[in-house]
Amino acid sequence: MNDLYKNEWRFYQNFFMPATKLVEKTRLGSRYRKKYDTPKTPYQRILEEPSIPQKIKDKLTEIYNTLDPFLLKKNIQLKLKRIVHAIK
Repeated sequence: MNDLYKNEWRFYQNFFMPATKLVEKTRLGSRYRKKYDTPKTPYQRILEEPSIPQKIKDKLTEIYNTLDPFLLKKNIQLKLKRIVHAIK
């Protein structure tokens, strides 16, 4: 399981799985109205952040260019099947 998180899962999650972030939360009576930004991957958010050095952004872009999301997903599914069979 540690191998799955260390190798495939973190790359798939950080480079290819977009997530929304809460921008604003206001209360209207007994209800809350929430506003979210557009979905982006953590990788995209780092590239847009001006306080992150360009050297780090270049390194992440280099990693991104070597990744294949379909191969990552396939490897994740294979490892999850092995984990499930090991539990049974």
